[in-house]
Amino acid sequence: MATVGVGKVASALNLTPQRVQQLVKEGLPRETRGRYDPIKCMMFYVRYLQRALEKKSTPTLDGCFVGEREERIRLLRAQADLREMELARERSLVIPVADYERTLANFILVTTARVMAIAPRVAPEVTGQTSRVKVQVLIEKGCKDALRYLAKIENYKNLGFRVSSKRNG
Repeated sequence: MATVGVGKVASALNLTPQRVQQLVKEGLPRETRGRYDPIKCMMFYVRYLQRALEKKSTPTLDGCFVGEREERIRLLRAQADLREMELARERSLVIPVADYERTLANFILVTTARVMAIAPRVAPEVTGQTSRVKVQVLIEKGCKDALRYLAKIENYKNLGFRVSSKRNG
């Protein structure tokens, strides 16, 4: 194919003639001084721009590339999530995991103690009963008493639990 001057190459690639000269130093093919094959130049410039885009991209764990814009969006979302979590903490809509685990452990201890106390409490009433139905009624009454106790929030306040009337909406 016929060669063209630097002005035509610059115009075709939407560059200045000075930028074309800089690209020659980076590998832009030149036939002779000041003369260029436009097809070879365009192919070079396309590959050059692809490499430039890859350099601006960040590789991900799955082998793909994520651009700077996507990374910035991901960062902004993460920052917004952190701010929302902080706001929820300030509004007492969330609690620290350690507080939750401590409260849950206390709840399990109280529940276990109440359930295990059913047998000793009911045993004297059941002793001597000959009717299986009567024994079952007495045991069920003991179980319901334990459940009623566990259902009352005031009992947890007395045990040192932090009980809030706020509900997540």
